[in-house]
Amino acid sequence: MSAADGPVRFDPSDFGTIPSSRALRSWMRTTRRQHADRSFWEVFEDVYLVLFTLAMVGATGGNVVRHLNSNAATCTSWTCGQLTSWLPWIVIPLLLATTIRVLLAVGPVSASRATGFWLLATPVNRSSLLRPAYRLVMASVAVIGVVAGAVIWALLGEPWFDVIEAAVLIGAVLVCAAVATVWAQQSGRRSRWALRVSDVLLAAAVIPTVLLAFRPGEDRFTNQVIDTYGHPTLHIGAVREAGGVTSGQLYLLLLCVVAVVVCVGLAMLASRTLDRLGRVSVIAGGELLAGLAGAASSLDVSMLGDVIAGRHWRLKGRVRSRRGRGADGAAIVHREFHRILRWPRRIAVAFGLLVVPYAVHGAGFHVLVPIAAAIAGFIAVRPMLDGLRTACRSTGLVRALGWDLRELRIVMAVVPGLFTIVWAACAYPAIGSAASSFAVVAAVISGTVRQASARPPSYAGPLVTSPMGAIPPGLFSQPARGFDLLVVCLAPVLFNLSSLWVVVIPSVVLMLMFSVRPKTA
Repeated sequence: MSAADGPVRFDPSDFGTIPSSRALRSWMRTTRRQHADRSFWEVFEDVYLVLFTLAMVGATGGNVVRHLNSNAATCTSWTCGQLTSWLPWIVIPLLLATTIRVLLAVGPVSASRATGFWLLATPVNRSSLLRPAYRLVMASVAVIGVVAGAVIWALLGEPWFDVIEAAVLIGAVLVCAAVATVWAQQSGRRSRWALRVSDVLLAAAVIPTVLLAFRPGEDRFTNQVIDTYGHPTLHIGAVREAGGVTSGQLYLLLLCVVAVVVCVGLAMLASRTLDRLGRVSVIAGGELLAGLAGAASSLDVSMLGDVIAGRHWRLKGRVRSRRGRGADGAAIVHREFHRILRWPRRIAVAFGLLVVPYAVHGAGFHVLVPIAAAIAGFIAVRPMLDGLRTACRSTGLVRALGWDLRELRIVMAVVPGLFTIVWAACAYPAIGSAASSFAVVAAVISGTVRQASARPPSYAGPLVTSPMGAIPPGLFSQPARGFDLLVVCLAPVLFNLSSLWVVVIPSVVLMLMFSVRPKTA
C-alpha cells in the first residue's frame, strides 16, 4: 500500500508557518483599507450623524427619567413602598431569563459563513479568531444591563447613588449570565439545560408578581419606606434629611464590587475556552444575524420570528411524525394543534408573560392593565400563527390545500384563538372586568391574525427621501400592521366608555377581520 492510500496527516513544514490570529486580522484590516472607496470625511459624516442622534435621544430620555425620578420620590403611598421592595424579585429574573434566551438564540458567539469556511476550518487559533466577537457580546450585555438597571431604579424614585449601584450590579449579573451562555453554547445538552433554567427564572418572576397583585393594601405604611427585605424603616422625610451614605448603601456597594470582580474573572476564564465552540453553532449564529439584519432592513416584523424559528428547526433536525385525524377543517385544526405542541417552550414563555398585567396591576396602574395585557398577549400568541403566515405567503400551498384564503385564515386561527381565551382567563383577575377581558381577547386575535396574514413589503411606487436614504413608502406601514387593530379594539377601554361599547367595537373589528379576504403578493 502506498503512502497516498493512508490517512492524511498535517505537517506544518508542507504549508509553512501558521500565522497568528493577530497577524491574520491585521492583514485583513489592511486589505479592506486598500479596497475602501470612501474618504475619511464621508465616514465621519455618517459617524457624526449617529453620535448626534444618540446624544439627542440620550439627553431627551435622560431628562424624562430625571423628572419621573423626582415625581416618584415624592410618592409616599403604600403601593410605592411595596413596588420598591418587590420589584427586584420581578425584574432581575426577567432580565436574566431574557438575556439567556436571546443570547442562546444568537449563539451568543457567532461568525459569518465565510469566516467559518476560510478561517475556523484552518489550524489558526480559534479562540483568538472568536475573541473580538466574544468581547463585543460581553460589552453589549454590560451596557444594556447598566442602562436597564439605571432606568428601572430611577423610575422608582430612588436616590441617584442607589440608582448607580443597582445599574452596576444588574450589569455585572447579566454579564455573568452571558458568560454562562457561552459555556452552554459548547454543548447541545448544556444549551437545553440553560433554556430550562431560563424557564425557571421566568416562572420565578411570576410568583412575586401574583403575590403583589393580590396583596391587600394597608394605610399604616403611608409615610414609611420599605427596605430591601420588605420591612418598614424610616419616614420619607427622615431619609431625605439624613443625607450621607447609609449602611444599606454600603452593603450594596460592597456587593457591586464583588459582582464586578466575579464577572470579570468569569469573562476572562470563558475567553480561554472559545476553542471548544463548534463551527456549526458559530456559523448558525452568523446566519441568524444576517437574516435578522435583512428582516430589519425591510421593516418586516413577522420575518424576524421566521428567521429565529427557521434556525431552531434546522438545529433540531427532525421531529417525530404523527398521523393526522379528521377531514377538511378539522384536519387542519388538528395539525395546527400538534405543530404548536412541538415547541412547548413557546407555551411556557407565553404563560410567563402573564407577569406583565399582574405587575402593572400590582404597581397600582389599573388603567394601563388592559393595554399591558394586550401587548403581552400579542407577543405570546403571535409565534403560534407561523402556519398561517406561511400559507398566506405561498400561493401554491393554498391551492394545494384546496381552500379559499379567507376560509383558511379562519380555520388556522382556531387553535391560537382558543389559547388566547385561556391566556386572557388567566389574566382576568388582573384585568378585573369581563368586558375588558373580551376586548383584550379580540385585540390579540385580530392583531396577530392581521400581522400573520399581511402581504410582503411592497417596493413599488416612488421612493421617499429620508436621513437613512431613499425608502419605499410601502415599508412604513409594515411594522404597524396588527398593532393598529389592537389599538382600535382597546380604544373604548382607554377612553373609559360604557361596557356596551367595549364589547361592540371589538366585535365589529373581529367580524370585519375574518370577513375580508386577505390580499396576496
